[in-house]
Amino acid sequence: METGWGTIIKNFNWTLVLNIINFALLVWLLKRILYKRALDWIERRRALEEERLRRAKEAEEEAEALLRRRREELSEANRMAREILARAEAEAQRILKESREEARRQAKAILEEARAAVEREREEIIAELRRQYADLVVLAASRILAREVRREDHEALIAELAGRIEARLKG
Repeated sequence: METGWGTIIKNFNWTLVLNIINFALLVWLLKRILYKRALDWIERRRALEEERLRRAKEAEEEAEALLRRRREELSEANRMAREILARAEAEAQRILKESREEARRQAKAILEEARAAVEREREEIIAELRRQYADLVVLAASRILAREVRREDHEALIAELAGRIEARLKG
């Protein structure tokens, strides 16, 4: 048996060596082609996610600021609404007071007008009574002149005349 390099080379497992070379070549190709691209893709993906996270934080901060501003605006609107309500209530009270005063003035004017109408009616009645009294006096005078004037007749006629006047005033 030969124990030299020839035997070793002959008995050597060339499949193992070729597999090791293939593996090394495959690792080198993967590292050169695929691993670099995979790392680039992972880096781009990480940068994209960081950008999205940054934008989400900005949006959240913006939303919180907007919420604070909306709450302040709502508070201001509530304050303004209370002021408007207070002004409206004061205006309603003023209008109510003015309406009451106007109603009193109108009632007073109506009352004055009614008093004036009653006074006119009273004056007309008095004038009518005077006319009728004058007619009665003329009638009585004509009756008295038509007959002889005696004191008893005159007193009776005046009593009759006074009775008629009283009856008209009452009726």
